[in-house]
Amino acid sequence: MNDPHLHARILSRPELMAPVRAMMCELAMRIGMDESQCGHIALAMDEALTNIIRHGYQNDPDSHIWISVWELENPKGLRIQMDDLAPHVELEKLKGRELDDIRPGGLGVHLIYSLMDTVRFSKRPQGGMRLTVEKFHAQALTDPDLKLSNPPH
Repeated sequence: MNDPHLHARILSRPELMAPVRAMMCELAMRIGMDESQCGHIALAMDEALTNIIRHGYQNDPDSHIWISVWELENPKGLRIQMDDLAPHVELEKLKGRELDDIRPGGLGVHLIYSLMDTVRFSKRPQGGMRLTVEKFHAQALTDPDLKLSNPPH
């Protein structure tokens, strides 16, 4: 994979989530995504960062999260990768709970899968977890002539 178009390291502090959301929306708008798609990206980022901060780092405000972003050309879209150094989580546990299990919380992973076109959780060999998500331009999802190399689920 080529170098990311954007690479940032942030501290695991909730007050940094709003600037990250704004940055992701601005990038998405610049490549022609609409307001709805920007909102999907922002909400998915919010859920992912909340999970890293709350569950991965146990609310430690001085841990690091690395965010890398690539602009995709064919199909047009964004790939966002978030890396942390939190303890490994078994990948089968990173599934949203059943929607008919009505209770507060626990829907973050389900929302990420619902809002983004591709979602991949993985363990980093050097420690920590990696979440890679992709959101494609609406045209890429409706144009039968475009071939998706990693089709949305």
